[in-house]
Amino acid sequence: MIYIMSDIHGQYNRFKNLLHQLNLQNEDKLYILGDVVDRGPHPMKILQYMMKHQNIIHIIGNHEVMALPNLKLLVPVSYTHLTLPTTER
Repeated sequence: MIYIMSDIHGQYNRFKNLLHQLNLQNEDKLYILGDVVDRGPHPMKILQYMMKHQNIIHIIGNHEVMALPNLKLLVPVSYTHLTLPTTER
């Protein structure tokens, strides 16, 4: 099964409650369409949870883009060379 979530904004308990309701299995895919961080109290818990589960795919949103300099600290050293493309305005 394929599931989609977005705009979790650091609400770890709500996130876990939704996962429980979905009964997400290893063969399922969960796409999170950005905005995991900012506003709520536990964005790091959500990010760490997602990093441990290969069937959760996080597509970064504007809140992650703003937090990217700090989020790079969570990424293994072999990926620290990655950056977001810049756009000229």
